[in-house]
Amino acid sequence: MRPSIPFLCLLAACGATPETEDPPPSVETSVVDLAFCKGEPFADSIGQPVSTIQADLPERSRVLGPDDIATQDYRIDRLNVYVSGTGIIEALTCG
Repeated sequence: MRPSIPFLCLLAACGATPETEDPPPSVETSVVDLAFCKGEPFADSIGQPVSTIQADLPERSRVLGPDDIATQDYRIDRLNVYVSGTGIIEALTCG
């Protein structure tokens, strides 16, 4: 009966672990002034639909939704427009 004790310990370690939901990623506010990425004219657009400014965004801009995949490269001249699932602007950052 003693040889089965290590086996039971290993079996117990393989038990199901409770799944925890990861919190949604938060958008960090930029420490860089929006002037670097030509985002100053759009600073008052937070809370409005992205469609109201989308045609006027600078060339290197990107609009990122909650489930969008984005590269992690940092470009100070790129304006990032973070929108909700319904297309409402939540944050503007350079990077």
